[in-house]
Amino acid sequence: MFSLIYRSVAEETFSDAEVYQMLSIARDFNAEHDITGCLLFHNRRFLQLLEGEKDKVHQLFSLIESDPRHKNIEIIQTEEKTERLFNKWSMAFYDYGNLVLSAQIKLAQIDTFFEDSKALKTQSRLTNPFFNEVRNILIERAI
Repeated sequence: MFSLIYRSVAEETFSDAEVYQMLSIARDFNAEHDITGCLLFHNRRFLQLLEGEKDKVHQLFSLIESDPRHKNIEIIQTEEKTERLFNKWSMAFYDYGNLVLSAQIKLAQIDTFFEDSKALKTQSRLTNPFFNEVRNILIERAI
């Protein structure tokens, strides 16, 4: 099992409707290719964790890198591991949209959202940078 975490920034013209259309296509593709993971979208920033067979994850990431709807694509972490964190989700997704919530409320919602996965229960080289980045994204504009 292989995991990859990356972050990117959506282009200015990338609409909410396009995000949901992309998500629908991604879920179908991921289910077909036995890829699971999680996508966070907030303030035009994406954070995604992908997990599956190494070559399949790399093939998918190559497609993601060539997608013109986002830029500043940066791999945060990769890791070989024994089990999935998001085994039930072809693509878990949470969008805060333009909600104005405190950072504490956002983080509590994320904790609730991830209760079903092993992500919060597993401290590793992979989960720590993932949740640090989640917190950074959510706190960035929370006042």
